[in-house]
Amino acid sequence: MNMRTINWKPIVQGIGAVKKYIYIGVVVLLLAGAVWWSIAGSETKLPPGDVQTQGEGETEGDSQEVSGKAGTDYYEAFRSEREETRKLELAYLDEIIETAGTDSETLDDAQAQKLALVSQMEKEFAIENLIRAKGFSDAAVTFHQGAVSVVVDAKELTSEQAAQILEIVQSETGESAANIKVIPNPK
Repeated sequence: MNMRTINWKPIVQGIGAVKKYIYIGVVVLLLAGAVWWSIAGSETKLPPGDVQTQGEGETEGDSQEVSGKAGTDYYEAFRSEREETRKLELAYLDEIIETAGTDSETLDDAQAQKLALVSQMEKEFAIENLIRAKGFSDAAVTFHQGAVSVVVDAKELTSEQAAQILEIVQSETGESAANIKVIPNPK
């Protein structure tokens, strides 16, 4: 019987690579779950008492004033949820970065993802402020490489207003118009 010796070194190194991909896979799944939770939860997070319909004794002006408040609450809730989601994403990345056994490639990937996330946050903040500077009362922006969504506090947008918003988003993100969605808030 001919016995061969097994070279364990490539197998052990392969386990390190698998571990790296498991870390990255878990982070991606957690980030996707956090984004899904943020988007799905934003539709149900407003307290039920905030939105009122026009009832007896109210004039049409009163109803518009209330819906304007509900619109502001939407943006506050959106920002709050986005901030919580980003805190989770950053915490997951920090955990990978601070883990002593993390190999250098995984560490580099996590640091790059963290820097990209911070850059996205800065761009979202800048776009929202620039849109408000153009005269809109509020806006909510989500930016991921290849997709930007902008919700603007307006019943309708003229083609001129949409073009202004599109120009702001393109200049801040470098994304093409095909990757940008501008949505008036129906509230």
